[in-house]
Amino acid sequence: MKRNVKALTEKEFDLIVVGAGIYGAAIAWDASLRGLSVALVERGDFGSGTSSNSLKIVHGGLRYLQQLDVKRVRESVRERRIMLTIAPHLVQPLPSILPCYGHLIKGPEVMFCGMLLNDILSFDRNRGVDPLRTIPNCRVVNRKSCLYILPGIDSSNVTGGAVWTDAQMYSSERLLLAFVKSASFKGAVTANYVKAESLIIKNSKAVGVKAIDLVDNEELEIRGKVVVNSSGAWINSILPEEKQSSSMFKLSTAMNLVLSRNLFPEIAAGIYGHYRYDVPGRGTKSGRRVLFATPWRGRTIIGTFHRPYKKEHASLSVNREEVESFLKEVNSAVPAADIKPEDVTFVQKGFLPMDGISRNTGEVLLTKHYRITDHKKRDRIDGLLSVVGVKYTTARDVAEKMVNLVTGKLGKKALKSVSKTTKLYGGDISSFDNFEKEVVRNTPDNIPGEVSKHLGLSYGTEYKSIFEIHEQTKGGLVPGSKEVLEAEIIFAVREEAAQKLSDVILRRTDLGSMGHPGKEALNRCADIMAKELNWPENRKQNEIDEVDKIYTQWS
Repeated sequence: MKRNVKALTEKEFDLIVVGAGIYGAAIAWDASLRGLSVALVERGDFGSGTSSNSLKIVHGGLRYLQQLDVKRVRESVRERRIMLTIAPHLVQPLPSILPCYGHLIKGPEVMFCGMLLNDILSFDRNRGVDPLRTIPNCRVVNRKSCLYILPGIDSSNVTGGAVWTDAQMYSSERLLLAFVKSASFKGAVTANYVKAESLIIKNSKAVGVKAIDLVDNEELEIRGKVVVNSSGAWINSILPEEKQSSSMFKLSTAMNLVLSRNLFPEIAAGIYGHYRYDVPGRGTKSGRRVLFATPWRGRTIIGTFHRPYKKEHASLSVNREEVESFLKEVNSAVPAADIKPEDVTFVQKGFLPMDGISRNTGEVLLTKHYRITDHKKRDRIDGLLSVVGVKYTTARDVAEKMVNLVTGKLGKKALKSVSKTTKLYGGDISSFDNFEKEVVRNTPDNIPGEVSKHLGLSYGTEYKSIFEIHEQTKGGLVPGSKEVLEAEIIFAVREEAAQKLSDVILRRTDLGSMGHPGKEALNRCADIMAKELNWPENRKQNEIDEVDKIYTQWS
């Protein structure tokens, strides 16, 4: 996948997608699979916004049983199954547990019925799934077993635990990139660091976008028959000023913490924490809600801390006060852990759409359903569609629906989606067991086994490309890392359009996803990128300083 900005201006596209979070990436992929000519542009790096900030869970919809929302349960089960099938290297089963309390609505008896209903509604959850990626039945365990699985939680009134299995992304960033690369290899023109400034409107119809290449600081005009706006928090930015509206959605921030410890090895856990909130005219109240802790690479990601966002312009920052406030809630759920700010190695923060604030609980009321807007109806601008997504898991399904609308506007209604059955780039693996053995057989003698496992999970069938660069350059591991090869940095620049140091530290590799990778690592990666991209010396230091700043916001 090459960053070819010039190609954006050389023809009229069937579809221009603005914003390359998981929704934009999935839309570009689905459209490319149907034979549409597609341009995908992103103002930052691919997936550098909210899509990179997640608990890395592919949900099967168990949460929707509480509202008896069978449609959303079935939708989530289907999309989890599809993810396990089309990207078996990047998505794998994740055992999960929720403590039961008392013997009423949160008790083991009611939970047992809920788990049984979930099994019934997800009867086809393993259809076509690799045997190493299947989802077992749910079960309920007793109090002793629950407390053994979840050491250190507040054990008051715990009477058991409900156990189920969801799925986890090995890397949410590389999964998103797999969608972008898949679209690119199907002919889509994809470019990061291209900021869409405004629509080109002719006779009340969107016929393209005016953009700026932020790398070379050049203005562009990209022409297309249909424009899809999937730019998340910046969704208003390309609309004419008189058409911009706060009614598109309200913003909230969502924050997850990466901890240096693995609180509950090998299992994700819903744990109840206590929090305090202010209600106008009613003083300070106390509440209790479920936090989710997921094991990841020997550490824990815990979330989610939601707050309304009131600033006029979309920007994110992290401060120590927020981190400490959230840790109080976490420690109330796991008192024995006594987690301190120093245990936080990384903070994820992104935007989510919300409907408002609950007066009863003080919690942010997140928007439950995705929203597709046809601006011909709303703003009398034909050829423009917008999408506001709410969940990583169902992005492919929403993309399919969106492209159905696009093909209708193009007069190509007969085009059917095949994204639910087409493997993502790197995911063409018929047997994961055989694939793992193949990776081991093909691993050079000078590469440790944990590195080859990491490469197989990160790149799927692309792993050989890393080995080839490794052999050509005679490089080694990135300083301080036990699994990331210097060859991956070169590959990221040459084949994955990495432009900035943060691209390789946070999104092409996981060097910085668990915490600061160390000065040696930053310097070595910057040296490699400087050579590949011909950076001047001052650019290299600026890139290092930018990455350093990411990790000092909350310290």
